[in-house]
Amino acid sequence: MALSGFGLVMLGGLAGAFSNLALAFTGQEIPLLAASLYVFAGPGFTLMAASMIRARAAVLKREISRDPWVVPLVVSWLFLGAAYYLNTAQEGAGGGNRVLIVLALSGNAFTCIVGAALGWARHLHMAAFLFGMNIVGTAAFVSLRFLAPQNMLIQLFGEALSLGAQAAFSFAAWRVAAEYEARVGPIATK
Repeated sequence: MALSGFGLVMLGGLAGAFSNLALAFTGQEIPLLAASLYVFAGPGFTLMAASMIRARAAVLKREISRDPWVVPLVVSWLFLGAAYYLNTAQEGAGGGNRVLIVLALSGNAFTCIVGAALGWARHLHMAAFLFGMNIVGTAAFVSLRFLAPQNMLIQLFGEALSLGAQAAFSFAAWRVAAEYEARVGPIATK
């Protein structure tokens, strides 16, 4: 489940990066690729959050009896349906993207909170701190993007914040996953 979520987030991230490259070279982004970032990142982070909940339950030796795919899929489809409705019911697109941004940011924040809890419980305080830094950096990036007047310096600072937040998340996730595998067993067999 975590690998599926990771794949969706990566696919959305690559689509967003190619759209930003097109924007840099031509002055216009590719709408399909720009929207793909939100369409794939929201469900991807939702799957990763659900996977983290199951990992935490395994560490605490709790049994989760329901199908692990039901809740993240229902939540993702509800948000995708709302985004589709908003994009088709309104003049001009954009309302649906906000719904998907909320899903992606909520999934990211929830993944970081559960990852920080796992890290803290395993005395991985630096990993827990880095997950917290991801939440703060991502919130600052989104605030800059939507609330601040846009110019080249603000855009550059926002991208640096985003890069730092993603690096913090990547290192913290790697550290918690390595510790989890060492103490609980291989992740792929669970």
